[in-house]
Amino acid sequence: MRANDLTAYLIPLRDDVRVLSDAGYVTRAQKLIDFLLREGKVDGLQRERLLLEAHRLPVFLRDYPFDEEHALELAKAAGFTLDAETLSLLRCEGTVPWALVDGKVHLHRRFLDTLDKGKDTPERQADLQLRDLVMKKMLGFGHAEARITIHVGLKVKESAWMRGQVLEADLPIPVASPFMEELDIHAQSGQLVSMSPVRGKRRVAHFRGIPKADEEFWIEYSFTNRQKFRDLAALESKCEVKPQHCREEAPYLVATPYLRALCKEIIGDETNPIRKARLIYQWVIHHVSYAYMPSYQTIPNLAEYGAANGRGDCGIQASLFINLARIAGLRSDWMAGMYVTPHSVGNHDWATFQVPGLDGTFYADCSFGGGALRKGNLLGSGFYFGNLDVMRVPCTTMLAPGPSLIAGPWRNDPTDNQSGEAWYGNRALAPDELADTRRTVSFKLL
Repeated sequence: MRANDLTAYLIPLRDDVRVLSDAGYVTRAQKLIDFLLREGKVDGLQRERLLLEAHRLPVFLRDYPFDEEHALELAKAAGFTLDAETLSLLRCEGTVPWALVDGKVHLHRRFLDTLDKGKDTPERQADLQLRDLVMKKMLGFGHAEARITIHVGLKVKESAWMRGQVLEADLPIPVASPFMEELDIHAQSGQLVSMSPVRGKRRVAHFRGIPKADEEFWIEYSFTNRQKFRDLAALESKCEVKPQHCREEAPYLVATPYLRALCKEIIGDETNPIRKARLIYQWVIHHVSYAYMPSYQTIPNLAEYGAANGRGDCGIQASLFINLARIAGLRSDWMAGMYVTPHSVGNHDWATFQVPGLDGTFYADCSFGGGALRKGNLLGSGFYFGNLDVMRVPCTTMLAPGPSLIAGPWRNDPTDNQSGEAWYGNRALAPDELADTRRTVSFKLL
């Protein structure tokens, strides 16, 4: 099995290993996998699936570190009023992600962030006000644009720093897209070795060097994000009823029997492509609530996970929209990177789609649309079907591209391209071993 290759998720996992894995009995599952591989008890395809499972298990453990007692202590220290009964209710509602570890309930490492997501902090209010300002500007004038400069970097924390050892790192840089213009990469640290091709589907700046303690690998660039508002409701009569074909992209953009049946249930006998896309978007934002997720590489099918569990973050929701749209006969693709405000730089994923008979690319941000819906903001929930704000930095248009675009050891996130990666030799550094130094240098709404 090659590093960063997740396609073996399409192969069923044998039952004895699956039962142990589902219950979080990691040591037992690993011992069984080692035995089966050592004794040659499996065929070539099952061997690939078992090797992937052996990789998945320690990543899974890292994602669910807190038992219920520890989680309640952390919640109390963070100012939340939680008892065991309330925590159990939040788990049953799907608000708090959890899993079994050695048969016992453990909470996701970001469960407090999920609880905090709905709080109206000053930073959150400023972000929502900026979104509303951009939406109203686009609705009133038909367009909006922003000139943005960001600093993207990382450092190895003292606990993981290796004196005299060569460190390699990949930092995300923008891919070509319909709305990104005037990209200017104007500064970087001295360890820069290369950059991905301008027209590549996944772009990184690659660094290599022997860093000193607390030394940063970084790159700084400016760009203009220009968005034009398009009213899809007014275009329904102009599109063509002409199904489009999209090739499947294993392991996550595939038409499973469950997703095919769900798509049929959602769109019924509708034939107009815009109305089909809207029905899918509305279903996702009404049925999938936002929650922080385990590492995508531990989930065999992102879209089915979101649909079946009724929860998921921006990427889960985007993958669900893409799969359903493709099944409905629309060309739809992945787009992801960063979301930039005057005060912060974060990760974000969304979907693109095309409509037969209409020029250009349309967008679906189910995460932002669903968030607006739950706050009673119908302007926002409608806007993010077809349109985007100007706070985007797309850095990849492929979901889990595999070894063809991600060389070297296993990455912390082989599915996306957002906050950067670093590694010593064949050992990738975990998220808690790296300091994310991304920040907004300047942000000007034009």
